[in-house]
Amino acid sequence: MQTIDRLSYCEGTYLFWVENHSGQTSRGYQILSRISSKYQPGILYNGWESLDETAQDVYRAWCTKESVSCEYDTIKYLLSDTFDAEDSCVDYFLDSYGSDTLEDTGLVNYDRSDFVNLDMCYTRDLIEFYNRNETELLEWVDRACEAYGYNSRLQLLEGETIETPDDFAAGLVNAGMTYLGRELLGLVQA
Repeated sequence: MQTIDRLSYCEGTYLFWVENHSGQTSRGYQILSRISSKYQPGILYNGWESLDETAQDVYRAWCTKESVSCEYDTIKYLLSDTFDAEDSCVDYFLDSYGSDTLEDTGLVNYDRSDFVNLDMCYTRDLIEFYNRNETELLEWVDRACEAYGYNSRLQLLEGETIETPDDFAAGLVNAGMTYLGRELLGLVQA
């Protein structure tokens, strides 16, 4: 059995109930009031980032007990400081996988497969995605070219069947989003 020091217990409990009480007449608010009478965060307190590992475990235990998901373990939170959520390509992944935790995220499949097979299998959807997000997508395609040592976007799609401009657009979506998915996976695993 793990020994928990009182300060860590108070810090984890305080943060949980500050974020999750449902009003002044709720049980959670009563717990928060009892904790607040004995513990007040210091001037350098910065929420989750201020908690030590034990306090974070206390917070997670409250999440489990109260059947609340721990937002601090989600892919969205883990990537919040790393990627621009305003980027429509990143936003696509955050919408699809953002509420997943590292243990159960579908992003793990990106180490074996690609965007077309995992997320968007219809050519019309790929073309619509390209048309809506062309600027950001092409930035990711260019990053993929640079990372893989290709000199052009066409070289990146070498081996793909390209008969029309739509095939080229669909191939670019697959290449750029697969690269981004693998980048995201690598960061959350690190």
